[in-house]
Amino acid sequence: MAKWIKRMLVMVFFTMVITTTLYGFERMAEADIDNVPGNYPYVETLMLESSRYTQPDDVDPAVMSDYETLFTLAYDELDLETLGFVKMLENDDIELYFEVDSFSVMVRNKTTGYLWSSRPEFQGISGNREDNTSNRNLMNSGLWVTYGRSAKITSSTIQTESLYTIADVSYQTNGAIMEGQEDPLSPFLIEEDSYQTNRVENTIVNARETAFDVQVNIKSLGFQMTVSFALDGASFDAAIQNQSIIETNETYTLLSVSLFPYLGAAREDKIPGYAVIPDGVGALVRLDRAHNALFQARFYGADAGYNSTTLPELSVPIFGLVHRVGGNAFYAEVTEGSENTQLIAQFWGDNSRYHRIHSRFSVRQIFRTIINKAGDGNDAVSEQMTTSDYRINYRFMSNDEASYVGIAADYRDHLIARNVLSQREKVVDGSIPLHTSYITGDQEPAFIGTSHVEMTTPSEMLDRYQSFKDAGITNQQVTVYGWSKDGFVYRAPYRTRIHDERDFKTLFETITGDQNTVYLENEYLISTELSTRVSYNRDVARNLSRLKMSYTRRDLNGNTMDIYYLIPESSYRMAKDDQSFFEDLGITGLQSGNLGHTLFSTYDDGVIYERSQGIRYYDDILSLYDGWLLSRPNSLVYQHLNGYLDMPITNSQFDYYTDLIPLIPIILKGSLSYYTPYLNFNALGDDRLLMMVDFGINPSYVLTEEPTYEMRYTNASMFFTTEANLYQESIIGTYDWLNTALSPVINAKIEAREILQIGLSKVTYDNGVVIYVNYTNNDLIKDGITIEARGYEVIMP
Repeated sequence: MAKWIKRMLVMVFFTMVITTTLYGFERMAEADIDNVPGNYPYVETLMLESSRYTQPDDVDPAVMSDYETLFTLAYDELDLETLGFVKMLENDDIELYFEVDSFSVMVRNKTTGYLWSSRPEFQGISGNREDNTSNRNLMNSGLWVTYGRSAKITSSTIQTESLYTIADVSYQTNGAIMEGQEDPLSPFLIEEDSYQTNRVENTIVNARETAFDVQVNIKSLGFQMTVSFALDGASFDAAIQNQSIIETNETYTLLSVSLFPYLGAAREDKIPGYAVIPDGVGALVRLDRAHNALFQARFYGADAGYNSTTLPELSVPIFGLVHRVGGNAFYAEVTEGSENTQLIAQFWGDNSRYHRIHSRFSVRQIFRTIINKAGDGNDAVSEQMTTSDYRINYRFMSNDEASYVGIAADYRDHLIARNVLSQREKVVDGSIPLHTSYITGDQEPAFIGTSHVEMTTPSEMLDRYQSFKDAGITNQQVTVYGWSKDGFVYRAPYRTRIHDERDFKTLFETITGDQNTVYLENEYLISTELSTRVSYNRDVARNLSRLKMSYTRRDLNGNTMDIYYLIPESSYRMAKDDQSFFEDLGITGLQSGNLGHTLFSTYDDGVIYERSQGIRYYDDILSLYDGWLLSRPNSLVYQHLNGYLDMPITNSQFDYYTDLIPLIPIILKGSLSYYTPYLNFNALGDDRLLMMVDFGINPSYVLTEEPTYEMRYTNASMFFTTEANLYQESIIGTYDWLNTALSPVINAKIEAREILQIGLSKVTYDNGVVIYVNYTNNDLIKDGITIEARGYEVIMP
């Protein structure tokens, strides 16, 4: 009886819920739908104020006043002398002071008079004690080493210590500066003779007009190295030659070196500005709040050879710190050894009162040694030290250049000066390019083996190409997927057996005859068990655990696939073997999904081959052809690109990121055409298109002539909506809308970008064109110009 009553009550409850829900839907249907956005403006505001967009650089006047009067360094020559700093280098742009024992620098920007310190300044303010000597010693020294005991190194036993820590320095005070106290130097003053030179000793040698060297001798650990400094305009280099690193104590093993971890560190919310992180398309972390977060990632992504993983995509080896937008900034570029360098940032929170950002150069890395088939093992470190040198350049920005735009533009100009970038955006008839990828077909399981599913023939591609041309889209960049008889998805590197070769050559001749470009997709870095061209024993690389780099991937249907990372030498051999075949076809070049952004270390016959060796082989592969389209490539391969595919539309979206910025587009605009991920799969609607105008991104689609469901049993089913007839009208309309905005700025560089108010950006190009982009649902008026809701306005010079 009790169970029956309980069931009845449950049924009554669910009936009431369903009735209430249906009543609510009915009332909603009766409502005026057009008024819904007006009823909820806060939803739009919250979205536009989120880290998915760039925010205005507004600063509270009281905060700005305090920053300028209380939290801007004002050391004079006597103060610097008291702290032990000596002016070592000077030119028309900067002065560099150096304190040898702590390995600290002060840099004065002569344009603005601003002083940058490698020590976290304003310690002990408001009477706060800084009495944790270990923390003070880390903060107040500009060189850190990470090491472990050689007998047993694990991730949990490695140590990071500064020169002050190793020298066992002690201080004259507890670090607190009481209100009214006139001695801001006191937190840095150490007790006489507390620096133990029998443990650490630094010596300045080879001092010249524009350079000097410092010999670092960490006696207690048996580490020696030479750090070289040099001035170049408004920047200085710090470099460590690999050959200068010497280990003399078998008890300890050096793992990494960090230079100036606290350069420009910002105390709590006292300094208005932000950190610049090259994650995805670009990210900012504003310094006006506590984030209580630690960021750590390798440049150019994780190294599968060490079984490491990382979410952020750092495709350029730079980072920056801005102290007041339009005031002062610096950014650092790792010019040598970036493939072995990590970006580290710690933001104000429970463990630190400072925001800081720096790089860490890995001399060695920890990896896992496997001892049985179950995957059990231990942490280990190679005896082999990196063969890479390390060089980092710190550049100091002034006034209007002190922003993420100024940082990206300056880095772009340096790449142009090195001939890495040049003016090679794709232009036909003064219009922007449309990138289209056509899937010719793929293999599906059959009773015996597989059978080919044809999705688009060469003649159908030609007809579609012509239909876009007839609609006024004369600037087209075409990629062909599935051209090999081997198939398409998971089957590269393909054998050079092409479907319908004569028809394909007609297609290629027509496209190139119109001054357009055509590429065949191939992949030489990563393969699978389905490739008929790859030998597991000969071509699949080994990781540092000495295991084959074979990983099982499972799809949503539960199907598994073994993914292989190929030995770089094998990759090059296969690419070289294919060269004459592709040249005979008359194509522009190749497209690759992994070449350009995937780097990994390998092991072979007792030798560790670092990512730098892979870089050399991949550069040789890229040199085989005049043109490449690469997906999300890093800056190491920019010189080989005809186009940049799959421009990130976001970053890792960590909760402490405050802004999304077009860092990579600013670097590339005016030099390369770059394209959005396929708009077939656009889940952001108009927002994505507005961002494309804002960031200068070109459109891209993947298409088939046959309905997409025809390839539902192939691995190409991952492209879940491709039928060209369904997209033809949308492609033409979207292209025309984007072309109207972006054709006036082809081959132009982004000179400035401002957020005039929440949801409204203004982008200025070096040819004088200005583009306003309105992300809001309301018409906005700025500078006497009306920008329609969810639209843009182009102002010609």
